[in-house]
Amino acid sequence: MHRCTAALAAFALVLGGCASPRSSPASTPSVGWPVTVTAANGPVAIAARPVRILSLSASATQMLYAIGAGPQVVAVDKYSIDPPQAPRTSMTGYEDSAESYLTVKPDLVILASDAGGTLEAQLKALHVTTMLLPPATTLGDTYAQMRQLGAATGHTLAAGAAVAAVRARIAKIVATVGDRAKGLTYYQELDNTLYTATSHTFIGELFGRLGMVNVADLAGKSSDYPQLSAEYLIQANPQYVFLADTVCCAQNAATFGARPGFDTLRAVRDGHVFPVTDSLASEWGPRVADFLATIADDIAPGSVTPTASPLGGLP
Repeated sequence: MHRCTAALAAFALVLGGCASPRSSPASTPSVGWPVTVTAANGPVAIAARPVRILSLSASATQMLYAIGAGPQVVAVDKYSIDPPQAPRTSMTGYEDSAESYLTVKPDLVILASDAGGTLEAQLKALHVTTMLLPPATTLGDTYAQMRQLGAATGHTLAAGAAVAAVRARIAKIVATVGDRAKGLTYYQELDNTLYTATSHTFIGELFGRLGMVNVADLAGKSSDYPQLSAEYLIQANPQYVFLADTVCCAQNAATFGARPGFDTLRAVRDGHVFPVTDSLASEWGPRVADFLATIADDIAPGSVTPTASPLGGLP
């Protein structure tokens, strides 16, 4: 798997952001059973309301708690640190054998990745229902996955409310910033070897909502997560730089500006190199609104409160 194509499946596993959750929206099951939910692994038949969910996706974990399905979650992967009360384990979602998952007796397993469908096939043989919810490519994917989990867990109405809340918060942030970010060029770093994300990702879509221009787009002909060269970045000369490798790679404005030739970048000269918690910039759950708020506050200080709100600002 390409290193940064895997980033959105794995950065969320390697790194984490943390919010202080309040109670999720109240939810009463609004579907009968059995139900069939279409996920990335096709139609998934769920015979009864899941009560022992294993989430092997940090983003899915956030979504489950946001829609009120937290009490049904019995275990999560070790990278699911938000919300902090989620029952973390040492599992990663990249185990060689699905039999290790049986220790928590799951009736529904949620995966973010499954190369070749190996884990799904093993879980099927073990008579365990599996949903594959891969990294989002658009915000629409985020909303769709929240609704899919709502249908799968019996929280359809709460999932719709959660989607509406995230949409509303993003719209409010965009309206508050107005035209102040329009046309500004930027580079977001995923690691210190210059991997980045183009506008054709949910990350780029968030920046695009503010009217910003991604300098990586011309380099993204073969991948939405291209690796730039230092020469390319120096020539592109972005006005803003966002470092989403502060945890994985210990990067900050000083280390970035100290790289050969980078002291000439406008972002460095103007003091516009900003750290972003790695997971906040790579997880596609309800906290995408928190990520946008952080970026908006860097662009227009004081216009938006950047503090991470509980699970994407849900009531």
